[in-house]
Amino acid sequence: MESTPLLHLRKESEDRSKLGNLLKANIVFLTYHLSVNMRSPVLTQYLYQRYLSELVDNGTDTSSNNVTSKCLVNKSDPAYLIHVQAEEMSNNITVMFGYISTPMCIISCILLGSHSDYIGRRILFVIPLMGEGIRNALCTAVMCWDMDLRYMYIGEAITGITGGYNGVSLASYVYTADNTPPKASRTIGMAAVDFTTYFAAALSQAGTGYFIQYMGFAWPSFVTAALVFLTVFFVIVILPETVPLEKKQSPCIAPTKAIKNVFGFYFSKDFGRKRSLFWIAFIAFFITYVGNSGTGSIDYMLLLNQPFCWGPEMIGYVNMAAMLLYQFLTVGVIKLFHMCTGDEMIAILSALVRGGSDVLHGLAYTDYMIYAQTVLAAVAAPLSPVLRGIVSRMAPADIQGSLFAGLTVAGVVASTTGLAIYGAVYDATVETMRGFVYFTCGGTRVLTAIILVVFYCVAPGILRQIKTEAVIINDQDERDHVVTLPQKPVVDSEVKCRI
Repeated sequence: MESTPLLHLRKESEDRSKLGNLLKANIVFLTYHLSVNMRSPVLTQYLYQRYLSELVDNGTDTSSNNVTSKCLVNKSDPAYLIHVQAEEMSNNITVMFGYISTPMCIISCILLGSHSDYIGRRILFVIPLMGEGIRNALCTAVMCWDMDLRYMYIGEAITGITGGYNGVSLASYVYTADNTPPKASRTIGMAAVDFTTYFAAALSQAGTGYFIQYMGFAWPSFVTAALVFLTVFFVIVILPETVPLEKKQSPCIAPTKAIKNVFGFYFSKDFGRKRSLFWIAFIAFFITYVGNSGTGSIDYMLLLNQPFCWGPEMIGYVNMAAMLLYQFLTVGVIKLFHMCTGDEMIAILSALVRGGSDVLHGLAYTDYMIYAQTVLAAVAAPLSPVLRGIVSRMAPADIQGSLFAGLTVAGVVASTTGLAIYGAVYDATVETMRGFVYFTCGGTRVLTAIILVVFYCVAPGILRQIKTEAVIINDQDERDHVVTLPQKPVVDSEVKCRI
């Protein structure tokens, strides 16, 4: 008689988010993303100023305080062409960083994600964080002593071997899935990870602009390395393990089994009709990441030059405002739309709004158009977390690490693809129409929306069929179980005991 309430309580506990674990995890996310969002503008502007200094001043020290962009409007001026060349060289080395780290990152994320289902989640954080910390420390040395930029290739190789940023992102989303039930609250949990990311970005952007303006590049880079190692400390000290001890197995898993676990959602017959849904969601996720990751460094170079002519401080202010908008709108928009629709429709609308934002970015020639584009992009911020929530809810709880490993690999390949495609487009159009690259980016959003409409139409029928078949099978199992019970006389005493 007491077993039913206990099972009911256990079921309720499984259907609730573990808020304590999520809070601790978000402290880890915050410190790490403070480092990430500080490093991006520091590295991009450092590379631009370093190449500009070598071209114009024959190697003048770029660590000095005078790092404000020399914004030239006259395109026939030879100095303007030098600035364009510095932009192209900065873009090219950024693309090269991706080429170095991506192949190794794909392999490491597959192995780390699959193994984390057996050996736990904390190690999934520690390994890529250590690689990130070493890479940032090496960048600091290059900036401090004006070393050859090719030394940065070593850091990129280290982050590729250890998983780097993609490995930490993988750990973040897997840990969130472990601590949320497969319902709408999981989508909110995924959005909360992005909420913390935007909050960290807002905290760091304006401060980074001041830091660069008055301290040069080496000190901000040093802070990024220190924050990563602080994050490792937090993981070890405060973050609880979410893989139960009884489920942990030997870490010596064959690579073939790891690969099968990661890609089985799309090829294994065990998932039956769900494979088509995984494929549709996977393609939408991939195309979304192609659009998200292709113009990151281009944004800074666009704003540093005419017609905007922004300096590091102005870029920091606007980025801070953008991240604050993303921070407050991501969770808010999802919660608002959950009152009247589901995740699929939220993703479709977000993709279309983001496409409009990209088109406006490409047309922008005044500061106010950049501000309007930023607002539209913030409204569309729920796209990525909603896609992760949709895919995560379709997968069993005990292989979330393998699922997100596959999504991370997709994100890595998509990011590199976008970086190469949009980098080539930007190089080809930088002297004629810099904003054209954003038009191509907006096209990927429309394609994503079309794919999500297909998912929205076919998913309910497939999931309903799977659920119906599962109920029939379970009922048959129960009947078989009843039939195979030993047939023996039941005495009165036995009846009383059962009652």
